[in-house]
Amino acid sequence: MGTSFKNRIIVLCVGLVLITAVASLAGFWWSTSQFKERQVQQDIQKAQSVYQQYLVARERLLVTAASVLTQDFGFKQAVATRDASTISSVLFNHSQRINAELMLLLDMRGKLISTNQNQLELPQDMRPLVKELLAHEERSAFVVLDKKLYQAIILPVKAPRTIAFTIVGFVVDEPIAEQLKGLTGMEMSFISQGERMKASSIQIPEDRDLFTHLHEQKIHRWFGEYPLYVNAEVALPALTKVPVSLILSADLRSEYEEFDQLVLTIVFLSCITMLFGFVTSGFLARNLATPLQQLTVMAKRFAKGDYHAQIHEARPTKEICQLVDAFHEMGDDIQAREKKIRYQASHDSLTGFYNRTSAMPILDALFSSDQVYYLLVLDIKGLRHINDKLGPRIGDSCIQAVAERIEQVTASFEGLNVRLGGDEFLTVLQAKSHSTMAQCVENFLDKLNPSYTVHSFDINLRFSVGVVNIPEQADNADDSIRRALIAADNASNDIEDVYFYQTGEDEAYLERLEIVDELKQALAEDDGQLFMTYQPKLNMRTGLVDKVESLIRWKRNNGDWVSPELFIDLAEQSGLIVDLTQWVLRTVISQISMWSAQGLTMKAAINVSAQDIADAEFIPHLQSMLSAYSVPANLITIELTERDMIENEEKGIAALIALKEIGVHISLDDYGVGQTSLGRLKMLPIDELKLDKVFILKLAGSHQDQCIVRSTISLGHQLGFSVVAEGVEDVESLKILEEMKCDYAQGYYLSRPLKADDFTQWLGQHHKAV
Repeated sequence: MGTSFKNRIIVLCVGLVLITAVASLAGFWWSTSQFKERQVQQDIQKAQSVYQQYLVARERLLVTAASVLTQDFGFKQAVATRDASTISSVLFNHSQRINAELMLLLDMRGKLISTNQNQLELPQDMRPLVKELLAHEERSAFVVLDKKLYQAIILPVKAPRTIAFTIVGFVVDEPIAEQLKGLTGMEMSFISQGERMKASSIQIPEDRDLFTHLHEQKIHRWFGEYPLYVNAEVALPALTKVPVSLILSADLRSEYEEFDQLVLTIVFLSCITMLFGFVTSGFLARNLATPLQQLTVMAKRFAKGDYHAQIHEARPTKEICQLVDAFHEMGDDIQAREKKIRYQASHDSLTGFYNRTSAMPILDALFSSDQVYYLLVLDIKGLRHINDKLGPRIGDSCIQAVAERIEQVTASFEGLNVRLGGDEFLTVLQAKSHSTMAQCVENFLDKLNPSYTVHSFDINLRFSVGVVNIPEQADNADDSIRRALIAADNASNDIEDVYFYQTGEDEAYLERLEIVDELKQALAEDDGQLFMTYQPKLNMRTGLVDKVESLIRWKRNNGDWVSPELFIDLAEQSGLIVDLTQWVLRTVISQISMWSAQGLTMKAAINVSAQDIADAEFIPHLQSMLSAYSVPANLITIELTERDMIENEEKGIAALIALKEIGVHISLDDYGVGQTSLGRLKMLPIDELKLDKVFILKLAGSHQDQCIVRSTISLGHQLGFSVVAEGVEDVESLKILEEMKCDYAQGYYLSRPLKADDFTQWLGQHHKAV
């Protein structure tokens, strides 16, 4: 074992040295490469700067030389008289003085008059050259003439008007490239399009492609081939048809050689270091093997829970003793942490009660006994209001105070107390032979209800309680908690604040959950389960139908109908109502658009809820649908009930005002059975009152209903509202409404809600009858 450990230490030490050497080499290679690359780029930029200065200096010389020539009186007189010998002499002498290889004199049509190089082969028509050079007047440009590159400039000869043009240029050839190389330290290559001309400081065979040579020339090194040059191409000011570029090339051979030498040095030093590591690691392994074996034994005992094991080393070093002490401290810490973690995993951090997960096996154990228990779920009423008014710190203290009192009440029989979350608690009471379940729960609440002193505040708390009998109403922990939560939910709406679970409510609850899931799926798939029907509204003045109320219907895939009151209520409770309303808006607005395409203009009322009005996306979505289907906003009436307005009146009124601003009409549904006062009615930004059908169903036989309806119609008209009566089921009621000057009538006497196609057919028959 010792030899194996020693070998491992040796391998480890040598391996670390090797890894360090490789990592250092890689890091050195990377940093050096990056540094060299930046250095090369900097050198190229400096070379570009030097070249540009060189170019500017030559350009100034050209401008000066050309200006001297064109302003010479004798030269201008010779040009004006076409004195060929004088012109030729002047051009030759002037070119010699400034070392210009190119001197041309052209007439106004671009025809060559004279040159300092009679052997130069020039194009017959030089007008394009003149035109482009004039575009660079007093600036030099690079031109290719007779396979040679010139830096040239053109100036007019004026006497006093322009009578000719003179072109002065310096040749750009290999000596120039060599000169620039000496100034910049970079290889310089001038190349024109298609290599019609090339001049370079790099010596290559005549038939070799210069561009390919610069970009593809490689150098062989240890691990492959690497580029010989780093190139930067600079476009020179040149003629359009013959672009000219300068390629600056940095020769990398010297950098590669320097890098290779450094690599060899690092490899040599790494070998020396590995040899030293091999020798010293053997010595180190021999001194560490025995105490480390002892520590290994100690660690195994720690793993088994023995945190007080000792080592038996004859002469343990100070460091080994410190390590053993650290092991013991670690064991103590692990024990304390394990205990704390186990507690936190099974208990609520605020109250110290069991959490739901840890309570499940304890609760399951109750079902195996013969004792009867009452499982209670308590909800603190108004805790959110306390948090809002006094702050969450007071709210948390209230939760702790309630938990302490619950623990005191159940301490006598060691009851199971659980915090389910938020302001919900679960506790289990033992049934007493002399008390009923109601009495037992009442006694429990009597001890829980007295006021609580929290941070010097006396706070009265109320509770809603759901109760389940164990094992009569449940045979496992999951069912009992779920049924207690159902009962607690019902208790929140119960006057007595206590609700005892009734057999069968769980199944109804699960069925409601199933309906919610199916509704969500029906909305997502839009497979025809959900559809809209339209009930006509009769215009009492014209006898025609120009409005409908849109009513949603749901027929499940199994053929069962779901009541709109049920699934709309569930949609509101589950938060699906916004998605459902958006589906209704899209369906109804698209139907109005289809009717319009058929030549039928029909207004449609759409019922919305308080959640829809509160939704910030409701109005933008409505606008987007109207825009998408090109439907005017005044064809849409939004119907909402008094209850929806009262839930958040201020926010609701603001939303209604925004709807009216885009042109939508507003109708107050079920008017007369709610709590809308005349003062509130005056404040609401509505266009229409819709009388509840409770006043219309027996209108013909009820004098009281007639008085209420008559006064409501009169009030609505005086306030500027139109009035709709729903629930008309006989001709007598319709006639009475007509006499009362009601604006619209709606009910089964006219028609039941119809699908779109059936409504269109019905409407045609109705209008024919009218």
